[in-house]
Amino acid sequence: MPHDFCSVSNLTIHAGDRLLLSGIDLKIAKTGFYAIMGPVGVGKSTLLAVLNGRGNENGLSVCYACTTYAGSEISPDNHPIVIEQANRSEQARRAIDGGTIKTQIEEALADDPSMLCLDEPTSGVAHNEALTMLNWLKSESLKRAIVMVTHNSEQARFYADWVVLLGGGRVVEQGPTGAFFDKPSNPETKHFIKTGSLSLPRLDAHPRQLAPEHRGLPEGINAKTVGSADGILSWIIRRSFAIATVDVNSDANWAILIKTLKNRSIDMLVVCERILPEALDDLKVAGIDVILYPCTNPDTPKGIQASLARANQIDEVISVGRRVAVLETGTGQTGIIAAVQLIHMGITANDAIDLLNAKTTGTCIQLHDEQFLWDLEMVLDLNSDKDQSAIYASSMVLNEEEQDNPVGIAGRLGPVI
Repeated sequence: MPHDFCSVSNLTIHAGDRLLLSGIDLKIAKTGFYAIMGPVGVGKSTLLAVLNGRGNENGLSVCYACTTYAGSEISPDNHPIVIEQANRSEQARRAIDGGTIKTQIEEALADDPSMLCLDEPTSGVAHNEALTMLNWLKSESLKRAIVMVTHNSEQARFYADWVVLLGGGRVVEQGPTGAFFDKPSNPETKHFIKTGSLSLPRLDAHPRQLAPEHRGLPEGINAKTVGSADGILSWIIRRSFAIATVDVNSDANWAILIKTLKNRSIDMLVVCERILPEALDDLKVAGIDVILYPCTNPDTPKGIQASLARANQIDEVISVGRRVAVLETGTGQTGIIAAVQLIHMGITANDAIDLLNAKTTGTCIQLHDEQFLWDLEMVLDLNSDKDQSAIYASSMVLNEEEQDNPVGIAGRLGPVI
C-alpha cells in the first residue's frame, strides 16, 4: 500500500517527565482503511490528538522529525477530521438528544474531508448497527483515508487494509492486515492476536520494576564486552566503568596507574580506605576524584545500605558521561563493588555474578558473597515495589476521572500496559 498523504516520523510524546510514545512512524495513503490497535492506555487516542493538531494540549510535550498532511505540516489549521470517543456523560446526552455516532460521521463527511479518524466508533453501539457502520466506512475508504482506533481484532481483521499495533510506547508491528494476523513477525503480536493483551513495560520503566526474565542487559553491557581488556583496565560497562588491576606497592606501578587513568579519561577512582595519604595527593594533583570504601566484608544490613549509597554515587558520575574505575587491591571487595553496580542498574544478581565470573575481569565473586548480593537485590526490589504501590494508588484516584476525560487523563497519567 503506498503511503504519502499523511505521515508522522519519529514522534515522541511526554506527559511531564513520563515518556508515553517514542519513535512512532506512521504513513497513510490517500485512500484505505487503517486500524490502530493496542491495550487500554497505550496512547492510541493520544496519537489521534497529534493527527488532529492538538498534540500539545492536556499537558503533553510533542517532538517529531516530521508530520505532514496534504503536503503541509500538521497544525490546528491543517489536519484530518478526528471524531473522539464519547465518554459516558456524552453517550447519555446523545441518547437523550437522539444523536448517534453515525450522525457525527455524516456531518463530518458532509465537508468531504480527505481523511477521517475515528476513536472506537463502535463503542456502545449495538452489534448490527456496528456492522452497518463499518460496511459504510469501508465503502468510504475507497474515496478517502479512514483511520479507526479499535480494540476489536475481528473488526480490524475483516475491514482494515492496514493494521498498526501500539504497545509499550512504541509501534510493535504494522503491515497489511492479512500478513499482520496470519503471519505476525514477533511473539508480542502473536500474543496480542490470541489474547488481546501485551506484556510490555512502559518506556520509562526502570529495569528493577520488571520481572527478571524481562530485564535484559542495559546499554553498554553484554557478555562480550564485560571484562574486555584495555591495558591494566577491564571494562565492566564499556567506556564508563572499569576495574583497574595493578600492584600499587611500587612507585613505578603507581605512576603507570595514574597515567592510564588520565589517558583513558577516568574521572573517579574507587579505592580501599587504607590507601596512603600520599597516593590520595597524587590522585588529587591528577584531577581524579576518589570514593573510599571499607576494606572489611560488607555482609551486614549497614553494608547493604552503604553499598547502595556508593552505587548511587557512581551512577550519578556515569550518567553525566564521566568514567569510573575500581582499584583492585586484594581486599576481595572489588568484585562485590562491580556486581553491586550492575545490580543497581537493573541486572539480576545471578546475571551479574555470571557475567563477572565468566570473564577475566581481575576479580571473582566467591560463594560466600553471593548471598550478600541476593539480599541486596531483594532490598532494591522491595523499594521498587513501594514506589510502584505509590504510583498505583495515584492512578486509582485518577481513574475515577478517566471516564469523563480519557484523553486528558492519558496525557497526565501516561500509558498503563
